Amino acid sequence: MNKTLIALLAATAATLSLGAHADTMTPSQADAAKAQAQGDYKAGKAQARADFNQNRTDCKQTTRGAVERACKHDAKAQEKQDKADAKLEYKQEKADIKADTK
Repeated sequence: MNKTLIALLAATAATLSLGAHADTMTPSQADAAKAQAQGDYKAGKAQARADFNQNRTDCKQTTRGAVERACKHDAKAQEKQDKADAKLEYKQEKADIKADTK
């Protein structure tokens, strides 16, 4: 009975350790994932800039005076928020990749 229990525990431990290894990345996979994350980050920043330019143009065409300045200010604030979101997502992806490679 004890030998059977020991064998069962050993098999369970081996299965669990194999499952843990299946979730880890190889160094080349990690490099590819990092490159993808960096590309996504740069694309997010570029999209934020394009959105800002479009919003600023819309402000110029539809408003005048103080309302136009406020509209442009809001567009700039939105751009900063979008860039910050992209950066936060990039940092989180890098942390996830680092955790998966250990």
